[in-house]
Amino acid sequence: MIYRNIEFHNVEELIPCEKGFAMSRIPASLREQVNPVLRTRSAFYSTGVELRFRLMGDQARICLQADEMDEAQVACIYMGSFQGGWKWSTKVIGTSPTWIEIPKPSNLDSLRRITEEKKLPFSPEIIRIVLPYGLCYFVDCEGEIVPPRKEELPARTYLAYGSSITHGSLALVQPYSYPFRIAQRLQCDYLNLGFAGTAFLEPAMAEYIISRKDWDFASVEMGVNLLKDTTDLSEFEERVDVFTQILARDPRPVFATSIFGISNSEQQATAADCRRIVAEYASERLIFTDGLALLDREDFISQDMVHPSLEGVQQIAERWGDIMALYFENNK
Repeated sequence: MIYRNIEFHNVEELIPCEKGFAMSRIPASLREQVNPVLRTRSAFYSTGVELRFRLMGDQARICLQADEMDEAQVACIYMGSFQGGWKWSTKVIGTSPTWIEIPKPSNLDSLRRITEEKKLPFSPEIIRIVLPYGLCYFVDCEGEIVPPRKEELPARTYLAYGSSITHGSLALVQPYSYPFRIAQRLQCDYLNLGFAGTAFLEPAMAEYIISRKDWDFASVEMGVNLLKDTTDLSEFEERVDVFTQILARDPRPVFATSIFGISNSEQQATAADCRRIVAEYASERLIFTDGLALLDREDFISQDMVHPSLEGVQQIAERWGDIMALYFENNK
């Protein structure tokens, strides 16, 4: 969506509030149909949200604010496909209004040349403020800016649905989440519908995903958010059955996986049952890869024994990205 000449990428609604504008990644009509925590909290995490614009003047100033979180809320700045250089790569967003100043790069000619030679997907004219996966708010902006044009953005878009692992937890910064890294690998844009702790495979979410016309291929990570409360596997099986059945109605490629490797010994047996169920339905209907084929190294899982470490996230991105790349190569 466009507001104040900024494209709010991966945002469906801007909602005025005391701190500025909360950014919802799903529309109100869907929030009414999903679980309460997704509706009121995780839909508003700024996971995969980018503020994109072209600088017409010498600089722009963007004001953001973050809620108090357990981890630092850090925005990453890109000039097109290029990570910002020294002084302009990352900015900490405070719990009071925080102004971020972004000057026009002095070496745009060089960035244009490299973009053209390497066929990079984003025009270097486009400033991308990649927000963290906490709760952030847009407050204000200053400067002469305009939204990106279609031809300045990638031609294809990848949509990722899943848990906090998709959302980017423990990737440390959003550009190291696996959806971002896969998008870089495949030189496409991305939409992150990772919902920390609340990816419950709801039918309304599957219907919403296939109703969107702004993606070319998708991935779904299924199971880990239901693992803790999965005492009745028949209910889990029904959720997987319905969710994959809805996604299979769409002709676009949908890549699916089950629970990645975990180190929590108490949950291993249930995780194995969940993987078996996901494999049974997803392998028939979607492009399935077992979660253990993407990550099964205890030393690549963080201290909490569930979330991949940075090395684990990178392995998921590399392995799943290679599978996707091979699929597209074989289906030209």
